[in-house]
Amino acid sequence: MSPVRQFISVGTLKVDTHLLERRSVARCVLAECRAACCGHGVLVDMADASWIVQEAELVKPHLPVGRRDVDAWFDGNVVADPDFPSGYRVGTEVVDDPHHVAGTRCVFLRPDYKCALQVAALAQNRHPWDLKPFYCTLFPIAVYGDEVQLDDENEIYDLGGTCERADTLPVPVYSVFQEELVLALGQERYDQLCSITSAQAGVDR
Repeated sequence: MSPVRQFISVGTLKVDTHLLERRSVARCVLAECRAACCGHGVLVDMADASWIVQEAELVKPHLPVGRRDVDAWFDGNVVADPDFPSGYRVGTEVVDDPHHVAGTRCVFLRPDYKCALQVAALAQNRHPWDLKPFYCTLFPIAVYGDEVQLDDENEIYDLGGTCERADTLPVPVYSVFQEELVLALGQERYDQLCSITSAQAGVDR
């Protein structure tokens, strides 16, 4: 059984103390991890899925020819879920890929292991996350209700999709995933998290 997670309060949200740990890690490097986290697709808010379909003509040129059918991008399994802003979610489709560690890959993951949604946005001089689904962008951070967690108890992590690369200098995990946490918490609450942990470090000394 997985240990019960502990949290600290940051404004109206609770942050997993796993994110406060100091680890000898740095961010992943795509050439090494080969998008291990993208093997099983991702659950997408219905509003995000509609946005991607709306921008389909920008995305298609950045996908292999066999994956440009918009009707084959989502699995059609729409589920009510309160953790998604619209209240509903759908999954991205996956395709078989014996070369990927998971044996499959998200339909939007290109042969060069780059996300077609991110490549399409960059090609239009837009923010790289403009078309990417929220929870896809957050990984390995997850949000469940008012809890912000390090999503480290799943098959993706077991397959090596940790987004953490071994390094020599111990650093707080929250600093490694600053961009994702700012998206999840907002800049003000992220700064508050940094202040809380800095104060705690001073007490510990």
